[in-house]
Amino acid sequence: METFKAVKSVGIPCQPSEMLLRLLRDFRDMVNYCLEVGLREGITGRFKLTKLVYGRLQRYGYHSWYALSAIEVATAILKNYRKARRKNHNVKLPKARKLLAKLGNQAFKVENGELVFPLKPRQPIRIPLHKRALHVLRNVKLGSITITPTAIYIAYSRMIEVKEPEGWVAIDVNEDNVTAVSSDGEVRRHDFSKLKKASYGYFWRKRKIQQKYVGDRRILKKALAKLSRNYHNLVKSELHKVSASLAKWCKEKSYGLIHEDLKGLRKSVNERVKKLNKFNGKIQEVSVRNKELKRRLNNWCFRRILHMINYKCLWFGVKVKPEEAKGTSSTCPRCGFKLKEYLNRQVECIYCRYREDRDITACLNLLKASDVRVWFALERPSNVAMNPALTSPISDEDKLGEPKRGSLVGMLDFYNIQFTTPN
Repeated sequence: METFKAVKSVGIPCQPSEMLLRLLRDFRDMVNYCLEVGLREGITGRFKLTKLVYGRLQRYGYHSWYALSAIEVATAILKNYRKARRKNHNVKLPKARKLLAKLGNQAFKVENGELVFPLKPRQPIRIPLHKRALHVLRNVKLGSITITPTAIYIAYSRMIEVKEPEGWVAIDVNEDNVTAVSSDGEVRRHDFSKLKKASYGYFWRKRKIQQKYVGDRRILKKALAKLSRNYHNLVKSELHKVSASLAKWCKEKSYGLIHEDLKGLRKSVNERVKKLNKFNGKIQEVSVRNKELKRRLNNWCFRRILHMINYKCLWFGVKVKPEEAKGTSSTCPRCGFKLKEYLNRQVECIYCRYREDRDITACLNLLKASDVRVWFALERPSNVAMNPALTSPISDEDKLGEPKRGSLVGMLDFYNIQFTTPN
């Protein structure tokens, strides 16, 4: 059993006053001043930066906690800038652009159903909390608050004991669905075709608005902001529903969750190689993929859904294990040979005649990497899972001849499987 710190946040919608908006603008200026000094002096530590800028930040007249928070935010930005610069020397200089302010847990409190935090010395601001915020903030440790022009976000945390799972649930994240297969044979598929269709509609509607209001940037900015807000609210709502459903399913079964470690996908999609440009006759960097594919995959929110699944599973005490994504959809889970693709996302192995949905196949290969080790032997029926950890070693010359043997772990009837749509 392991103990981890799980962190979540709750948002409180609010209409900020002119005084609060002025605070957000000043806080942004404070962060930018810290960044300027840090870059000019080559400072890498927070305490050294505090000695140089604290006196200047106090002149803004706000509570001292805002000066310390601005220094902390600037230090984090400088740290990320140095990390990015080690990979690419052409990184732009950092600059704070968003309107926000941050305070640590020492600077605010929750009392009598209200959030109380200072603006200036002995000038507190009180924001009423809604029922859900009061409910989730019970028996948890408060973190920091982030103030924005539309809402205030309160971070909270608690210590979670993560037990060893009794089984596993493997998920395969795709553009139009998330497929989940448990080690006892249950399959669930969450449809994302609505989000994929909305993504195409968002792109074309955005282009039409740009063409319509090309001469009026004020109206163009307002129309694009409304369109973008509606689209991102739809995406966020659907992802929260799916991630919460998967986390609760794993908790009910006392199972762990396995997902593909999707790293470097954006870099692979936007890969460029030097080729001869047939239009001007010069050697230039040309994209490997076409525009439509790059637009689709760059707009695909795979990192966000995995992030939501990870922190919600941790909050429920569900163990999460990322696995290598390479070859999960193209490798036979029974014999390990390369699969041949057919229509309707079906794949088939020409060696052992395994045939199944591509997404379910990816989940089976992920389950092979778990402690359950779901694996199929050639002499067994298609619905029998084997444990290769208990198999006897086989020589190279017997790999294609004598089938492997193992011990029975469970029954997984993937040829006659019934898809269940979650509520």
